[in-house]
Amino acid sequence: MTAFDPVPWLPVPSHPPEAYQPLKAEPAFDPSRDLKLTKPERSWTLLDLGYTEDDVAKTGCPIAFTTPFRILSEEGAARLEEVVKLLREETQGGGFERAQSNSRLVYVAGGVYRSKFLRDLCNSVDIAAFLSEVAQIPLAPHSLPSQQIYINYPPTHLNEDIDRWHADSIGFDYVMLATDPDSFEGGEFEVFLGTVSEAAEILGVNAAEINLRVNRELPPNRTFQFSFPAAGFAVFQQGFRVVHRGRRLSRPGDRITVVPGYVAQDPYTAEVNDLANISTYPEPAIEAELVRHGAWRSGQKLHRLLDPDRPQDSIRQRAALEEALTDALEALRLTDRDSKGQS
Repeated sequence: MTAFDPVPWLPVPSHPPEAYQPLKAEPAFDPSRDLKLTKPERSWTLLDLGYTEDDVAKTGCPIAFTTPFRILSEEGAARLEEVVKLLREETQGGGFERAQSNSRLVYVAGGVYRSKFLRDLCNSVDIAAFLSEVAQIPLAPHSLPSQQIYINYPPTHLNEDIDRWHADSIGFDYVMLATDPDSFEGGEFEVFLGTVSEAAEILGVNAAEINLRVNRELPPNRTFQFSFPAAGFAVFQQGFRVVHRGRRLSRPGDRITVVPGYVAQDPYTAEVNDLANISTYPEPAIEAELVRHGAWRSGQKLHRLLDPDRPQDSIRQRAALEEALTDALEALRLTDRDSKGQS
């Protein structure tokens, strides 16, 4: 790495927020034993969904979503299942349930703060390199640690979808099944074969609010369903551009998925995380994470401005400096407690 290469990604802070209680005992993650990375058989591009070349250029990633592919070995999947069930058992006081748009989401966030297995899984160099090949751009574990992994548990009622139609508030992720698909029926992963704007128009909502989840249906002839072959299989997606959901179960079962999040390593790609929405999340460290995220993106750009080989053009340098500071200033704005009426 030269003196002016960007920092690939941010490590998880050494001191997690006190509100996150770590698991008392859990298996260890061993990539040599727990990984079995196998490329997807098929991918859909953004162009396939109706996006433009300009849309592709914003992130540099042409891939919209893939068919299911294996990430974990059978041993790794069994250890993941053990961890996600331990987290559910040890979560107290309803902190992992949220009603949203008349939909009750059952989830655990901040898993990397509570589980070393999940932290090592999400920060695996092997997985990041593998997903970078799939996405065709360099990816890194999400710079907001609370968004590095979500664990989604099935709702208590069969008449509820596991998750309703939505686009994610983060840019890139994979949805991986953590339990045996023979233990439940239904619960298919479903995507809309179109753009976020198209889905929003059909659903009758503002495109900027589609990540808030919608209690309406999209035309079946415009959707595609996946069933995961086994635990440890995943679908990769540009989550903020792919409208998707988890369909309801047709009989009770323990369908649990994990959703690790990623960011582009290149700080000059468009900011595709919905930071305004993320700033409202109840995660204990979210403001500190937003500050760190803004500093990371701005810091990489500022670092490049110090390159002695850059042309000495003050007009361009001023413009580059202003652009570099944008991320840090946005982080300050989103975490300004006075503007939120907080002490």
